[in-house]
Order: sequence, then C-alpha cells, then structure tokens
Amino acid sequence: MTIIKVNQNDVDQTVFNFIKKNFKSTNLSIIYKWFRKGKIKINDVKVKDGKVKIKLDDEIKIYDSSQTEKRDQFVEVDFSNLEIIYEDENILIVDKQPNLEVHSPININLDQMVKSYLKDKGEYNPEQENSFVISHVHRIDKLTKGLVIYAKNKVTLDILLKELNNKDKLIKLYLAKTENNNLQIGKINGYIKYDNDNQKARFRVEKFNNTKKVEQINTLIDDKNNIYEIQILTGRKHQIRAVCSFYKSPICKDFRYGAKRSELKEIDLIAYKIIFKNFEGHLAYLNENEYKSKYNF
Repeated sequence: MTIIKVNQNDVDQTVFNFIKKNFKSTNLSIIYKWFRKGKIKINDVKVKDGKVKIKLDDEIKIYDSSQTEKRDQFVEVDFSNLEIIYEDENILIVDKQPNLEVHSPININLDQMVKSYLKDKGEYNPEQENSFVISHVHRIDKLTKGLVIYAKNKVTLDILLKELNNKDKLIKLYLAKTENNNLQIGKINGYIKYDNDNQKARFRVEKFNNTKKVEQINTLIDDKNNIYEIQILTGRKHQIRAVCSFYKSPICKDFRYGAKRSELKEIDLIAYKIIFKNFEGHLAYLNENEYKSKYNF
C-alpha cells in the first residue's frame, strides 16, 4: 500500500491527474485498473470516479504496491552559472545562456539548475512534493538565449499557463538579427508545421496539412544591422526561425534555416523582454513590471 498526503500544491485537481503525476512511470492501463477495482481510497473511502477533486490534507491510499512505481528521483546539478534576473515568492526569471536546453531527459538542463538552486535555498523539497514540480512556464530553443519564467507554486503555474499567449497580460519580446532585412513588418499571420524527423519547422501564409496557426508582430529597429523586435502572439516551436526563413531573412548563424554556417553553438535570437499587464489577484503586484535580458546586439 502507498499513502500520499495532499499538500497545498496538489489541490484543485482530479484524483486521477494527481495519481498520474505521482506515478509517471506506471502504465495508464494499470492506473485505470486501480480505480476500476476499488484500489484507490480518499480518507479511507473507495473512489472509482477519477474526476473527484482532491482537497488539502486528503489522504490518498493505493492498494497495489506491487505495481506502483514512483516518478523519477530528483538529481541535483551545478547551478553556479545560473543567471537570475528577478525572483520573488511566486516566480523566478532566468537569463538562459545559449547551447543549453530548457528541458532534456539526457543532458544537464536549465530545469535541473533551477530546481537545484531552489533546493539549495530551502524553497523546494522534491521529497515533500507529490504532484507539483518546479516548472518552466514556457521554453526557448537550445540555441536561443534570454529570458525564461519559472513558477514556484501550482497556483502561479496555473495562472501563467492560462495567460501564456494572452498579449493583454503577458508580453514576450525577442530581438532577432537577420542576414537580410526582407522580413515583413507588422502583424504576421500564417501556419506552421514542425517535422520531428528533420527537427525543422515549415511556415506558410496559406494553411496546409496538419498545421497550427501562427501570429507575431515584427518591428525593424535597426535598419543598418538588420535587427528586429518580434512579439510572439503564439508560441510555436521554431516559430520565429521559420518565419524569418520564409521571408528570405534567416536569423544570423541559423544554418538549419538557411543562414551561413557558424562555429558558434548559438543563433542571433534573444528572448530579451517580458512585460506583465492586467493580472488580477495572486499576481497583480507584477503589473507594469518589465524584465530585460542582459544579452543584446
């Protein structure tokens, strides 16, 4: 039998999602069977409906210890190179260096560095958390440098994920240095498809098969050096890189999208500014705050 006590970062979710997060390596068919066979109890009452919401201090029991496999153990890593732009009790904004992945199942990554930093400060104890894990709110590419937001608690994470692409609340601005200045100015609308095999995205103005909608606003701020400020309204993988390539203005050093090859393991794209606006309640104190990356051209 496995017993788990619900804490503050676990509340306001279904018991099914709670169990699924706690036993990430356990096959979903086994979890479904636990509910079907009455092997899940909340406060000693059998629960077969996985949609039941859990509450603070609920005691969850799973009566199938032979098949329960807890999620992967946390591994501490060196965080001495972590660049922190802003931090409070709810969020952490980090300036990611180039050639570092935000998340990776294999390599040391930004997620691990942030968790290790907060654990060292005594603000995160993975052994005391059940379903919540310190998490990035959004990602930037490995070769891109700049700002990444982390949520320190579930309430904050839920709010920021909900408003991630709401331009009236969370404004994310990038700087891109391109080989040409043919990039269309103003609002761009189109469609994108990411090819996992080739690890490359394709952008088109007209819709094509299995595509996702793309929106961004391009502003030329340095005509001589081909530097654009880009506000993304949708956060698709390789979105900015694919759009620049489509307009024959690939980002400098971005060989995959048509730029000249470089020995440097980075591209000239910076997630350089984040602005909070019009939040209510829990995160209202962040309104009108701007945070800038140390990186620039």
